Formats: sequence, C-alpha cells, structure tokens
Amino acid sequence: MTSAVDADRVLQRALVLGYFDARPLLENYQRVYAGAEFCSWALPAPAQLLQARQLAREFNLPFTLMTPVLREETLAELETLFAQLAYAWGERDEVLISDLGTLEVARRQLPRARLVLGRALSGQKRGPRIEDLSLSAEALHYFQQGSWYTQAAVELLAEQNIQRVELDNLLQGIAPLPSPLQGSLHLPWLLVTSSRNCPYHRDKKARRCRQGCGEALRLSTDQTRHPLLQAGNSQFIEHRQLPDNLTALRIDRVVEHLELPR
Repeated sequence: MTSAVDADRVLQRALVLGYFDARPLLENYQRVYAGAEFCSWALPAPAQLLQARQLAREFNLPFTLMTPVLREETLAELETLFAQLAYAWGERDEVLISDLGTLEVARRQLPRARLVLGRALSGQKRGPRIEDLSLSAEALHYFQQGSWYTQAAVELLAEQNIQRVELDNLLQGIAPLPSPLQGSLHLPWLLVTSSRNCPYHRDKKARRCRQGCGEALRLSTDQTRHPLLQAGNSQFIEHRQLPDNLTALRIDRVVEHLELPR
C-alpha cells in the first residue's frame, strides 16, 4: 500500500480500484479510477466498470475510466463500453486514453467526457539506469521531460481540448509541465516498459484473460539496484518518494495504486 499523501501538498488524491474492497478507503480520496492502462486483455468487463462507477457515485466522487493500449479488437469493445457508460455520465468524469486510436470512438460515444492522456503516452524517459548517469544540467532536464513539453505538443493537445496528462514518478525527477497543462502523478509503481504481448495470455482468441494475470514477478539484475516488478505485460519499479515541488511541477493530483497496474 502506498504511504499517505500529505493533503497540503496536492489538491486531489485518487484511488485506482482493483480486486480489493475499496469502501473503507474511499472517504480519504477525491476521485476514483478504474479500468486498465496497458493491457487490453486486463480491461474489466462493462458490468464491472459500471459497478466501479456506481461505487464512485455512492461516495459522491468523480470517476476516471482507464482505457488500455489497443489491439484491433479492443476498439469494438470500447465502443460497446462507452455506449453503456454514456448514460448518467458526470460532468467531472474522465476517460483516460492510453492509445491515440481511442480518441475518435471516445468522442463519438462520450461527447461530454473530459479526456486525459495516460502515462503510456507520456513519452517519459523511464530507464532505471538513468539515475546513475553523470549528466549535465541540460541533459538532466532532457531526461526529466516527456512528449508534451514542446510548444507544438501543447498546441496539439489544445486542439483536442486536452489539458491533463498522467505522469510517472521518475527516479531522476520531473520537469515542470508547460502551461496550461496539469499533471496527475501515479504512485508508487513507475512504469519501465510494456508490451502488447503477455506471457500469461495463452488463448489468443479470448477477449479477456479467463484467469488473473498470475503472480507478480520480482526480477533482479546487477545493472541496477532497483528490482523490476513484472505484472502481466508490463514491468515497474517501486518508487514512493514524492517530489517536493508538486505545485511548481503543475501536478495537482496524485493517483495511488494498491496493486501493480495492468
């Protein structure tokens, strides 16, 4: 479980729902996330996501639907899911996009939804060995940035009416986002790498895994002091230390995961 986030340092705490009972925890949060970021086979069924949104409603919390990196078949699933969620969509609810191919179907089925860009699209430099490099100030600043730091990128997002991007808590630190972007920081698992292939997904014709993703694997290498944690098709590093200057970084939300993300 993540350590408590100092409420004075952030404007909003969000909890990612998983296989645990979230009811005893939700009084401490201001938003609920549910879905899948990286693995399309791990996307919960529509009924489960409708239940997650209903739980958010019971606590009067806004809801963020996380959608994964796409396979071709995933778009048809998302079309059905978005159509079901369109009823009673809240003005503060969001759709997190992990693949730009999702934009069109999201806008068609959920025209009132606020769209945010997931960390699969952040373009951040995540390698664990970066922390040990001897870098100049200019090089360090480069490694602290991602895809949305140039003026052209900001203008592109403005054209799409997107102002929020999801970020990983990089070991080498994070550069301040350019205005008017706002950031959401995910804790405590920093994404290192992800793949469309999954060692646990045996039935390639199945839309979803019939069983869970299997136990998380802990991988060690002498190339870094940070163990890699593999869950499904993705690898992570545990990093719980928050940056000291969230406001200066234009980060106004911390997203807490109690389980390794999928």
